[in-house]
Amino acid sequence: MKGLPARSFLPRTAVLEMTFRCNHSCLYCSCPWERRDGSFDRGSEMTAREWMETVDTLCEAGVTSLAFTGGEALLRDDLFGIIEHAASRTAYFVETVDGRLETRTGPPELYLLSNGRLVDDRVLDFCARHSVRLSLSLPGLSTYGRHTGSDGADHVLETFGRAKAFGIPTTANITVTALNLFELDRTMAAALLAGAGQVLLNRFLPGGRGLSHLGELTLSAEQVRAMLETADRILRKAGRPGSLGTETPFCVADPSAYPGIHVGTRCSAAVHFFAVGPSGRVRVCNHSEVQLAHIRDWRTLKTDPYWRTFALRRHSPPGCSRCGSRTMCDAGCREAAHIAAGSPSALDPLIPLDADGCPHFPPAPRALVDRASSKGR
Repeated sequence: MKGLPARSFLPRTAVLEMTFRCNHSCLYCSCPWERRDGSFDRGSEMTAREWMETVDTLCEAGVTSLAFTGGEALLRDDLFGIIEHAASRTAYFVETVDGRLETRTGPPELYLLSNGRLVDDRVLDFCARHSVRLSLSLPGLSTYGRHTGSDGADHVLETFGRAKAFGIPTTANITVTALNLFELDRTMAAALLAGAGQVLLNRFLPGGRGLSHLGELTLSAEQVRAMLETADRILRKAGRPGSLGTETPFCVADPSAYPGIHVGTRCSAAVHFFAVGPSGRVRVCNHSEVQLAHIRDWRTLKTDPYWRTFALRRHSPPGCSRCGSRTMCDAGCREAAHIAAGSPSALDPLIPLDADGCPHFPPAPRALVDRASSKGR
């Protein structure tokens, strides 16, 4: 059976960073324009008209999911008009149904990522009317103010409940740091009990404002495993879905040991999603500091060396060449490696090293062992 051709080489999901502005000052913020040295070229934010044209371009190119974020997207007075425009567009979906590839058309999937401070019933009514899924940041309970520079954990929890009453699918977005790991179980439980439909965890990564707080926020490999154990326990007990949005190397944790939470091991940048910054410049992911072509020139990305490094996964660290898991693992976050060590092919700073400074290679992951066993039968 011949596969159905994609409309373009772009990934299916675009993260649209609507503004540089934010009403929080999170310690862990990885937005590259928040880096203390100010080396990121901000440029001028795109107008509403330019964002609408961008949405048209992306939908025509085969993008099917649009995630509106920032900064804080709700600081834009024209955000509703831009999202309304997106809701009226046609996206082209290619899906597997009963083992067959089928196409359908319909509005793109829409997401709003917010710190929740400006989310009120007006925002919730808008999201409900336009089928916008809502993701709210909750970096701890007692540590919320320390992480964000603002009070608001109670408001976020209340918003989950109100959103549920409006019928809006919600996600609790929890960035896990060394400061809030001790209360991760309570944070997750509070979000789920309040009405959040699922949980998305992200381990703290170097980047943006977070580079100034590495010592107090960075998780060790042992703490990452503790994070996953906690998440697995809470999600299985609650019977709710959850995932870790940050790639985790097999030498840190085998995903099969945590069945209650989805743990990815492959880098998704320029493969499953990409970012469009407030000024219209494309980046391989929202964590990246490297600005590529303007979105109006997106076709040039196909030959851009940096884009191709990620799209073709040509960023495997040389030190991992002898690892038995290398075909299933991209050695953690490639942009975290770039920011921390100067190259997307460097080792993620999370990866444990032996006495000689080489990566510690774990036993083959269960998925590979099970696959090999099934082939031998």
